[in-house]
Amino acid sequence: MTAHLDPVLDQWIARFRGPLTGLLASWGADWGEAEELAMDTFAEAWLGRERLRGSMADSRVVGPWLRGIAANLHRSRQRSARRLRLEPLHEDAAVAPSPEHPDERLDVLRAAFALLRTDQQMVLRMFYLDEASTREVAALLMLTEKAVEGRLHQARRALREKADRLLAATAGGSR
Repeated sequence: MTAHLDPVLDQWIARFRGPLTGLLASWGADWGEAEELAMDTFAEAWLGRERLRGSMADSRVVGPWLRGIAANLHRSRQRSARRLRLEPLHEDAAVAPSPEHPDERLDVLRAAFALLRTDQQMVLRMFYLDEASTREVAALLMLTEKAVEGRLHQARRALREKADRLLAATAGGSR
Protein backbone atom coordinates (compact mmCIF):
# COMPACT_ATOMS: atom_id res chain seq x y z
CA MET A 1 0.00 0.00 0.00
CA THR A 2 1.45 3.37 -1.04
CA ALA A 3 1.01 6.45 1.10
CA HIS A 4 0.07 9.53 -0.93
CA LEU A 5 1.60 12.68 0.47
CA ASP A 6 0.06 15.08 -1.99
CA PRO A 7 -1.37 14.81 -5.50
CA VAL A 8 1.14 17.38 -6.79
CA LEU A 9 4.10 15.37 -5.49
CA ASP A 10 2.58 12.22 -6.96
CA GLN A 11 2.34 14.01 -10.33
CA TRP A 12 5.98 15.14 -10.12
CA ILE A 13 7.13 11.60 -9.40
CA ALA A 14 4.96 10.09 -12.14
CA ARG A 15 6.15 12.65 -14.70
CA PHE A 16 9.84 13.06 -13.83
CA ARG A 17 11.05 9.93 -12.02
CA GLY A 18 12.16 8.02 -15.13
CA PRO A 19 13.75 10.97 -16.94
CA LEU A 20 15.46 12.18 -13.78
CA THR A 21 16.86 8.72 -13.05
CA GLY A 22 18.14 8.47 -16.62
CA LEU A 23 19.71 11.90 -16.41
CA LEU A 24 21.50 11.05 -13.16
CA ALA A 25 22.72 7.77 -14.67
CA SER A 26 24.03 9.69 -17.68
CA TRP A 27 26.05 11.83 -15.26
CA GLY A 28 27.85 8.71 -14.04
CA ALA A 29 25.72 7.38 -11.19
CA ASP A 30 25.06 3.64 -11.31
CA TRP A 31 21.38 2.81 -11.80
CA GLY A 32 20.61 2.09 -8.15
CA GLU A 33 22.32 5.28 -7.01
CA ALA A 34 20.53 7.23 -9.76
CA GLU A 35 17.15 5.96 -8.52
CA GLU A 36 18.06 6.88 -4.96
CA LEU A 37 19.25 10.35 -5.99
CA ALA A 38 16.06 10.88 -7.98
CA MET A 39 13.94 10.12 -4.94
CA ASP A 40 16.16 12.33 -2.79
CA THR A 41 15.59 15.06 -5.36
CA PHE A 42 11.82 14.75 -4.95
CA ALA A 43 12.17 14.87 -1.18
CA GLU A 44 14.38 17.98 -1.31
CA ALA A 45 12.05 19.63 -3.82
CA TRP A 46 8.98 18.89 -1.74
CA LEU A 47 10.59 20.20 1.43
CA GLY A 48 11.69 23.36 -0.39
CA ARG A 49 8.61 23.80 -2.57
CA GLU A 50 8.04 27.34 -1.31
CA ARG A 51 11.22 28.32 -3.23
CA LEU A 52 9.76 27.20 -6.56
CA ARG A 53 9.16 30.23 -8.74
CA GLY A 54 6.10 29.49 -10.80
CA SER A 55 3.30 26.99 -10.84
CA MET A 56 3.85 23.57 -9.25
CA ALA A 57 1.69 22.14 -12.04
CA ASP A 58 3.79 23.58 -14.90
CA SER A 59 6.29 20.95 -16.03
CA ARG A 60 8.30 23.64 -17.87
CA VAL A 61 8.96 25.22 -14.48
CA VAL A 62 9.21 22.08 -12.33
CA GLY A 63 11.48 20.11 -14.70
CA PRO A 64 14.43 22.54 -14.76
CA TRP A 65 14.00 23.15 -11.04
CA LEU A 66 14.20 19.42 -10.31
CA ARG A 67 17.21 19.13 -12.63
CA GLY A 68 19.01 21.82 -10.62
CA ILE A 69 18.26 20.07 -7.33
CA ALA A 70 19.40 16.74 -8.80
CA ALA A 71 22.63 18.32 -10.06
CA ASN A 72 23.36 19.75 -6.61
CA LEU A 73 22.67 16.42 -4.91
CA HIS A 74 24.82 14.57 -7.44
CA ARG A 75 27.74 16.97 -6.96
CA SER A 76 27.36 16.72 -3.21
CA ARG A 77 27.38 12.91 -3.39
CA GLN A 78 30.54 13.00 -5.53
CA ARG A 79 32.28 15.32 -3.05
CA SER A 80 31.29 13.04 -0.19
CA ALA A 81 32.61 10.00 -2.05
CA ARG A 82 35.94 11.77 -2.59
CA ARG A 83 36.08 12.69 1.09
CA LEU A 84 35.36 9.11 2.08
CA ARG A 85 38.57 8.15 0.31
CA LEU A 86 40.13 10.34 3.03
CA GLU A 87 42.69 12.45 1.27
CA PRO A 88 45.53 13.57 3.57
CA LEU A 89 44.39 16.24 6.01
CA HIS A 90 47.71 18.03 5.83
CA GLU A 91 50.84 17.49 3.76
CA ASP A 92 52.97 16.58 6.77
CA ALA A 93 50.33 14.02 7.81
CA ALA A 94 50.25 12.32 4.41
CA VAL A 95 50.71 8.59 4.55
CA ALA A 96 52.03 7.09 1.35
CA PRO A 97 50.44 3.71 0.69
CA SER A 98 52.90 0.93 0.06
CA PRO A 99 52.64 -1.04 -3.20
CA GLU A 100 51.82 -4.20 -1.23
CA HIS A 101 49.05 -2.46 0.76
CA PRO A 102 47.43 0.29 -1.34
CA ASP A 103 44.67 0.83 1.23
CA GLU A 104 47.10 1.24 4.14
CA ARG A 105 46.59 5.01 4.37
CA LEU A 106 42.83 4.59 4.46
CA ASP A 107 43.05 1.81 7.03
CA VAL A 108 45.32 3.90 9.26
CA LEU A 109 43.04 6.93 9.03
CA ARG A 110 39.96 4.84 9.77
CA ALA A 111 41.64 3.27 12.77
CA ALA A 112 42.87 6.67 14.00
CA PHE A 113 39.38 8.14 13.52
CA ALA A 114 37.89 5.32 15.60
CA LEU A 115 40.26 6.25 18.44
CA LEU A 116 39.03 9.85 18.59
CA ARG A 117 36.61 10.99 21.27
CA THR A 118 32.98 10.95 20.18
CA ASP A 119 32.72 14.76 20.15
CA GLN A 120 35.78 14.95 17.87
CA GLN A 121 34.36 12.33 15.52
CA MET A 122 31.05 14.17 15.43
CA VAL A 123 32.48 17.56 14.48
CA LEU A 124 34.73 16.03 11.78
CA ARG A 125 31.82 14.01 10.35
CA MET A 126 29.50 17.00 10.27
CA PHE A 127 32.04 19.32 8.67
CA TYR A 128 33.78 16.99 6.20
CA LEU A 129 31.38 14.16 5.41
CA ASP A 130 28.04 15.92 5.81
CA GLU A 131 29.55 19.10 4.32
CA ALA A 132 27.98 21.35 6.93
CA SER A 133 29.49 24.82 7.29
CA THR A 134 30.94 25.94 10.61
CA ARG A 135 27.83 28.08 11.00
CA GLU A 136 25.55 25.07 10.47
CA VAL A 137 27.60 22.90 12.83
CA ALA A 138 27.51 25.69 15.43
CA ALA A 139 23.74 25.96 15.14
CA LEU A 140 23.24 22.21 15.43
CA LEU A 141 25.58 21.85 18.41
CA MET A 142 24.46 25.13 20.01
CA LEU A 143 28.01 26.54 19.97
CA THR A 144 29.64 29.64 18.54
CA GLU A 145 31.39 29.42 15.17
CA LYS A 146 34.71 30.10 16.93
CA ALA A 147 34.10 27.16 19.24
CA VAL A 148 33.41 24.91 16.25
CA GLU A 149 36.58 26.12 14.53
CA GLY A 150 38.53 25.34 17.70
CA ARG A 151 37.00 21.87 17.95
CA LEU A 152 37.80 21.19 14.30
CA HIS A 153 41.41 22.26 14.84
CA GLN A 154 41.75 20.04 17.92
CA ALA A 155 40.08 17.09 16.20
CA ARG A 156 42.33 17.35 13.13
CA ARG A 157 45.41 17.58 15.35
CA ALA A 158 44.28 14.57 17.40
CA LEU A 159 43.61 12.59 14.22
CA ARG A 160 47.11 13.39 12.88
CA GLU A 161 48.71 12.39 16.18
CA LYS A 162 46.81 9.12 16.39
CA ALA A 163 47.57 8.28 12.76
CA ASP A 164 51.27 9.01 13.32
CA ARG A 165 51.29 6.76 16.41
CA LEU A 166 49.58 3.95 14.51
CA LEU A 167 52.06 4.27 11.66
CA ALA A 168 54.98 4.22 14.08
CA ALA A 169 53.57 1.11 15.73
CA THR A 170 53.05 -0.69 12.40
CA ALA A 171 56.53 0.28 11.21
CA GLY A 172 58.03 -1.39 14.28
CA GLY A 173 58.60 1.89 16.04
CA SER A 174 60.95 3.25 13.39
CA ARG A 175 59.65 6.59 12.30
